[in-house]
Amino acid sequence: MAESECNGEIKLAGVDFISSLPDAILQQILSCFPTKIAIRTSVLSKRWKHVWRETPRLSFDCHRADHLSSIKKTLSSYSALKLTSFDVSIGDDISETQFDEWIEFAMSRNAENLSLECSRDDYRVPDFFYHNSSVKQLSVTLRYYTDMNPKCSVSWPSLRSLSLTRCCLSDGSLASILSGCPTLETLILNLCEEPHHLDLSNSPNLKRLEINNQNREPGEIVAPHIHYLRLTTRYGPYTLVDVSSLTEANFNISNFWHRILKADFLGDIIMLKILAKLQNIERLTIGARVLQILTLAEIRGLTFPQLKIKALTVETTIVRSVVPGIVRLLRSSPGLKKITVCTMECRAIPVTEFDGYLDAQGLNPDQCWMGFFPAVDVKSEHVALFMELVLWNAKTLETVVLRLGGYLSETEYQKLLPMLSRYMNGRKHSRANAVLNSFAIIP
Repeated sequence: MAESECNGEIKLAGVDFISSLPDAILQQILSCFPTKIAIRTSVLSKRWKHVWRETPRLSFDCHRADHLSSIKKTLSSYSALKLTSFDVSIGDDISETQFDEWIEFAMSRNAENLSLECSRDDYRVPDFFYHNSSVKQLSVTLRYYTDMNPKCSVSWPSLRSLSLTRCCLSDGSLASILSGCPTLETLILNLCEEPHHLDLSNSPNLKRLEINNQNREPGEIVAPHIHYLRLTTRYGPYTLVDVSSLTEANFNISNFWHRILKADFLGDIIMLKILAKLQNIERLTIGARVLQILTLAEIRGLTFPQLKIKALTVETTIVRSVVPGIVRLLRSSPGLKKITVCTMECRAIPVTEFDGYLDAQGLNPDQCWMGFFPAVDVKSEHVALFMELVLWNAKTLETVVLRLGGYLSETEYQKLLPMLSRYMNGRKHSRANAVLNSFAIIP
C-alpha cells in the first residue's frame, strides 16, 4: 500500500475514501476490533484522532498489572454516553475492586451486551451487579466452582440471553436469578455446578436451553416452555421431566465411557428414556457416544420409541460400534426427510473397551456386529459402507448431506466418490430411491 508523510500525518492510499465515511459507520467498523487496535487508528490522521472515543463497543484483555494504566487512560478518554457492548477479561493479578469499577463503568453507560471473565478464585460478585435495567445479553465466566449466589434480589428486566461459565449455583440461587429475568429467552450453563433440579416452569419466555454439564450426580430438567435443548453431559445423565414444547435437541456425552461400561448397561436404558421424551421433536443432533449407547440398547434387544424427527444430524467417527445404534434410530424414525452425517475424529468409546465389555457380559463381539458392518481397514470403505446402511435403512429420505470435514485424505476422498456413485447408480434401478432427490458430499 502506497504511503506518504505530510505535516506529521501518515497518509495511506485508500484512507481518504474511508475517512470520508460518517463517524457512525467508522465507529461500527472499529467496534469489530479489540479496543487497543481501534485506538491505533488515531495515528492515521487528524480525522481519525478521536473517532475511537465513541465506538459502541469496548473490549479489554487485562491479565497483568502493567496493563492497568493504559485501560484507565482509555476509559477516561471515552466520550460516548451509551455502550452497546463491553467485554473485559482479567487475570488474578487484577484486584476485584478494579474489576468492579470497570463493571460499574459499563453499567453507567447503559451497556446492552456485557461479557465478563474473571480468573480470580476469590472473586465475589457484588450486589450492585444484580440490578441492571439496560443489559440484554450477559455472559459471566468465573474460575471453577466460584459461587454466584446473590444475597439480594435480582433485577435484570431487559435481559434476553444469559450465559454462565464455571459458576457454582445452588437451587435457590438460580431460582433467584431467573425470577429477576422476566424476558429471558436463552439460558446457557457451561461447566457449572448447577442445581440437580433445574425448574424453568416459571420462565415462560425461555425458549432455548444449553447445558454443558459437569455434575457428578444425575439431574432433572423441568422446562415445559423451551423449544431448543442442547445437552452435553460429562458424568451423569439428566432426567427430562417435562420438555413438552421441545422441537429441536442436540445431545452428546463426553468423559463418560468408563462409567457407561461399569454401569451394567444402565446407560442405554436411561438413553432410551431420554429419547422417549424427545418423541415429538422435528430436529435431532447426536454424537458418537450417544450412538454407541444406542448400540448397547440394540444389542440387548430393548424397544426403541417411535420418533417424529424430520431432520437428523449425526456427528461421529465411523466405527462399527456406532452402526447398530444409527440403524435402529433410522428404523425408529419413519418420517425422516433429511440426514446430515458429519464425520470427525472424535473420542468415541474405544473399540477394545467396547468389545471387552461385551465379552465380559457373555456376548460375542463378532456375532454382535455380524450383519451390521463388515471388517474393513480402509477409511473410505468405512464411510461408503456407513452411507449405504444409512440409505438402506431410511426409506423416506429426500436429502442426504455428507460433511467429511477433512476426515479423509485427498487420496481416500477420491476412492470414496466412485464407491458412492456405483451404489447410487444401483439404487436408480430399484424403488428404494423413490423420494431421494439430493445427495451432497462436502469434503
